[in-house]
Amino acid sequence: MCGLTGVILGRKRRRRDELRVIGGVFTELLLLNQRRGADAAGVAVIRSDGRYRLLKRPGLASTLVAEKLYWRVLDLDNKVTIILGHTRQKTRGSELDNVNNQPCRCSRTLATHNGHIWNADHLVRQLGLPRFAEVDSEVLFRLIDRSHDDRQFKSLLARCCGRISAAFVRLTQPDRLRLLKGDMPLHAAHVPRLRSVFYASEARMLRAVLDGHRHQMLELDPFTLSTFDTRDVLDFDQQDVTFQTSVGVAPSS
Repeated sequence: MCGLTGVILGRKRRRRDELRVIGGVFTELLLLNQRRGADAAGVAVIRSDGRYRLLKRPGLASTLVAEKLYWRVLDLDNKVTIILGHTRQKTRGSELDNVNNQPCRCSRTLATHNGHIWNADHLVRQLGLPRFAEVDSEVLFRLIDRSHDDRQFKSLLARCCGRISAAFVRLTQPDRLRLLKGDMPLHAAHVPRLRSVFYASEARMLRAVLDGHRHQMLELDPFTLSTFDTRDVLDFDQQDVTFQTSVGVAPSS
């Protein structure tokens, strides 16, 4: 079990105080997700030109948030499009080797994952995927990065066996956030005043943090890939996906 959280910022000129509110809401969600993973935590801030800032550390999210560097990474401006957050409960791969922690960059992709890819080693051999980390999540991210479009990714995803929900950004499309909700929890909510969509592994986390903000919970159906765009965060596209969910196979991570 790991925790996913993040936000896509709709296009809008924002004052500093509004940007601080968005950063504060994201931080609260990251801290709530600590209960889902206490071994490592991380954040990635993506900008409209595809550049990004990435910070991840072994240890609690509360320890990460206490670092001055965290707040420098989360110093938002109007060029920021997407924030990804992750709290890790380790399985395979030591959290002391930061390459195993998330968010993870694989070439043109920044991504986070909650679940297991039980046939990760088989996919690496079968597809000739590069691999630098021990964690099985990297294999999912390599499949995303190998894909030229969502259609090809869905075809590769169908080869996976495991439990999967994920959030990812292709750095060639820094204005688009993709939420893959498989058989692991993932929920999203729109805050009209902030023109932003926040997501988290548990709906109750969103409701607790957004209690003081007028918001609308969004329907993310299981086994779908939802694409959000900064041009209109409510006009999101949702496609069906498939993968194998057999639990009779021993996990590789």
